[in-house]
Amino acid sequence: MYFIYGFDLLKLTKKTTIMPRKFWIGLIVLFLLYSAYYIFFFESPNFELIPRKLRHLIKFSMLITVYLIGLRQLHLEQIKWMQTIWHLVHISGILIITSFGAFDWLVHPLALNIRVILFDLNEFLIAPTLYVSMGLLHRFLLEEKKEG
Repeated sequence: MYFIYGFDLLKLTKKTTIMPRKFWIGLIVLFLLYSAYYIFFFESPNFELIPRKLRHLIKFSMLITVYLIGLRQLHLEQIKWMQTIWHLVHISGILIITSFGAFDWLVHPLALNIRVILFDLNEFLIAPTLYVSMGLLHRFLLEEKKEG
């Protein structure tokens, strides 16, 4: 099957390989954790009854868990700069959230607009989208490395 510009569709589909099993296991675990986090914690009708410090600890443990799962399952040591990006994004995000969380915990509750920004940062770090994009980028870069 050929396109107008001479691309061979069958050759393109055969050329791309399936993501490794390790990636899919990590994605399923992240998806289940993310779903459980929202269903049983964040969207719970009893969310406001949970003490603020316990909510901080739950969110922090979720951040660390996602970071470690991504580190373990993505196998980024084959492309060093991607491993650096994974560390840089997660550790800097965790440090920002932790420092504001410590201020909220020890000094004074944070203003609503700061909490919204921190919620968005937390959402970015725990959502499976970063894991998927890093995994796909890693896979395609490894394919290019093998071909070249």
